[in-house]
Amino acid sequence: MIKTINFFGQINPRTYAKAKSEYSINSGKCDCFVKSQPSEKTLQYAKEKIIKEIDNNGVEYSLIISPTGEILSETRGDKESCKVDSGKILPNAILMHGHPKALPLSSGDIAILLASDAKSQEAITRDGKSSKLSKQEAFRVNKDYNELYFELERQLCLMALDRLGIDYRINSDDIEQMGRDCIQYLTGQMLDNESKDEIFERLAKFGISTEKSPEQIAKDLKKLMYYQLLLNPHKYDKEHNSIIENYQLIQDYLDTAEGIQTRHDFLKKVAEIYNLNYETNL
Repeated sequence: MIKTINFFGQINPRTYAKAKSEYSINSGKCDCFVKSQPSEKTLQYAKEKIIKEIDNNGVEYSLIISPTGEILSETRGDKESCKVDSGKILPNAILMHGHPKALPLSSGDIAILLASDAKSQEAITRDGKSSKLSKQEAFRVNKDYNELYFELERQLCLMALDRLGIDYRINSDDIEQMGRDCIQYLTGQMLDNESKDEIFERLAKFGISTEKSPEQIAKDLKKLMYYQLLLNPHKYDKEHNSIIENYQLIQDYLDTAEGIQTRHDFLKKVAEIYNLNYETNL
């Protein structure tokens, strides 16, 4: 896995539904794939080196390979991650690294592929099996690695919450509490004894229509509490807070057989969104 980043308190991505329309791409330095490919000898060397590092040291090992087969970079990591020198990723380069734990590509692995001019990203396990994403055309997403990582990690975690049966969607009870907080913020009045209907009636006086969906009402309330939320932007982000509250449970689940299948399903979804090809024999 590419070096991960602290997830807590820094999640603010889009949903899958918005991804296709909001993610723009840059063709970058090259608008097509070059015909030359690394030789099988180079690819075999990379695979053997990766497996050797897993067997002998239990660590990840990454390589950047040029389209013509030159080894541009080799880096030894630790048991769970390995840094990649993005400055050495030429257009259409091949990225390969090891996974001591037999897991598919991580959110960080995907992010470095999308944020760079690399053609493919492949994770090799101890037994030589792999998980690989390849671009079907040359492009680079117009977002940096960190932003992409947090977006992808959030979506993977939400998928895990769905599989675990943990609800993270805003409901009317959440809106009631937000409404109480909002009215108190705007008026200074305590509303502990007022009913939900009374709260909604008060909100209408502030131009908040409670006939909308809970998600849209929440957006309207956040606008009214804009300055208050500057110090705590995730206070009413139920998706974010559900992930934080269940983060260890999510990670434990993603290492189970069912969780690994969820990882594969996530990679297939990413491949569909970004027009990638996903291959695996894990």
